[in-house]
Amino acid sequence: MPSSLKPMRYGHTEGRTDVCFDDTGSCIVTCGSDGDVRIWESLDDDDPKSINVGEKAYSFALKNGKLITAVSNNTVQIHTFPEGVPDGILTRFTMNANHVVFNVDGSKVAAGSSDFMVKIVEIADSSQQKTFRGHDAPVLSVSFDPKDTFLASASCDGSVRVWKISEQTCETSWPLLKKCNDVVNAKSICRLSWQPKTGKVTHLLSLLGSSLSGQKLLAIPVEKVIKLYRRETWHHQLDLTDDFITQVSKFNPVVQPSDVSLLRGVNDSIMKQIACEILLFIEMTLNVVAWSPCGQYVAGGSIDGRIAIWNMDTQECLERVKHEKGYTICGLAWHPKGGQIAYTDMEGNLGLIENVCDVEEKKSNHTASAPATKDYDDLFDEDDNEDFLNGDLTGDDWGSKAVRNDEDEDDDLMMASGRPRNKGAIIEDDENSLDGGLLKANSALDKEDDEESLAPIQPLSSTQRPFYDGPVWNSVGIIRCYNDEQDNAIDIEFHDTAIHHAMHLPNSLNHTMADLSSEAILLACDSTEELARYTSFSNTSEWSTTWKK
Repeated sequence: MPSSLKPMRYGHTEGRTDVCFDDTGSCIVTCGSDGDVRIWESLDDDDPKSINVGEKAYSFALKNGKLITAVSNNTVQIHTFPEGVPDGILTRFTMNANHVVFNVDGSKVAAGSSDFMVKIVEIADSSQQKTFRGHDAPVLSVSFDPKDTFLASASCDGSVRVWKISEQTCETSWPLLKKCNDVVNAKSICRLSWQPKTGKVTHLLSLLGSSLSGQKLLAIPVEKVIKLYRRETWHHQLDLTDDFITQVSKFNPVVQPSDVSLLRGVNDSIMKQIACEILLFIEMTLNVVAWSPCGQYVAGGSIDGRIAIWNMDTQECLERVKHEKGYTICGLAWHPKGGQIAYTDMEGNLGLIENVCDVEEKKSNHTASAPATKDYDDLFDEDDNEDFLNGDLTGDDWGSKAVRNDEDEDDDLMMASGRPRNKGAIIEDDENSLDGGLLKANSALDKEDDEESLAPIQPLSSTQRPFYDGPVWNSVGIIRCYNDEQDNAIDIEFHDTAIHHAMHLPNSLNHTMADLSSEAILLACDSTEELARYTSFSNTSEWSTTWKK
């Protein structure tokens, strides 16, 4: 069975997003720049459990019921899992930590920070710490040697260092990366990884001799290759690459120059085309690597949304996957039993690849493709008798739970959260609305909808009580509020994703009124008489005001 790429799910706000499976592989766990850690029972989980760990989460690690997070107050915290109960602070830095990892048995945590330092902390006794100094710029990533003898770290100073843990000294260093002054300016976050203990390198050993059979490999993503270094000897063993990663695509007319932010201000069409070609060339860079639990396969993700998987026995690229929108891959995690890879991108989305490398005779030229999707032009190119929407939703879609309702085909559509749309208020355009705002609901509603668990959300121009159930919408997008035993939140979905990706906001103030434009989301709650504003480009930018009666 060929590998399959499942439709991605919105998980967090825009920014670096991390991912892993729990120890048993029963759930997927993610963290993002919104400061939340989310627990997904599966990719089609409509209501993942959320644990707020801070204002912003940069990285996390999970093992033995312990959740470690690096957050924006420059601390590395510990929570219980899956309960999410705070269990103290492991260590502090003078700047934020960029990456945290467990060792093999879960007894230690390593963290690399923007203050150039690397620390190893004992979980049982956080006073037992070791500090490693030597990098001259922020640390991008860290990785434990499977035998707990060495620790590898990559930095914005361009170097990858290997530290001997017992002596707190640098064992070796390679100048592999491009130098920069901060993580946000780094071309790659260089998520390096050691081959696990169970890994086999039979093909390599046949070339190098059996004397190296106990030595593992360190995988480092560098430009368009994965460099492999032999443990203890630190010899450069080989490079893994593929045309899928190294090929330079020519200008594609589908990629509009106006979509590339770096081209703003360039007026000449020829110059825009040349700039697009240069951009496509620049973005072919590997960002993260991850070994399979058996150590036989290694996966790499690039900043232009490509994922490739190699077989270490043959050095062949077995799988080639392209992100449906070409977003930067910033997180990769193998299922503990293999066969699946969860991945995240810089837009906060979560994806899943199934049936990975589980076929005996996998062809090296196989490419896993996303489910067929139609662009907006197809809406008008198809025959009148063809049902465009239902055509996209048919088939074995693991990421969708839409329920068929013959009475109302709109019920088949899904919100960004995965919840089916609820029949409710029908909003019409108001002549006085400058931006197609949300207007009065049709008063002829089915009273049976009141029994559902969704909390009401009301258009700003309406003052009727009680509030009506169901979503409200205008020409910009759809807003829906829901309240149940596990979550009280608001989902916002934009008709045109070029304006902004879908948003999931906590409704801690119990907002009951909303309006939406291409630049802002307005929310108001009856209990506090406050009005909050979230710009469509930063959900952390908000203000409130109190209206006089």
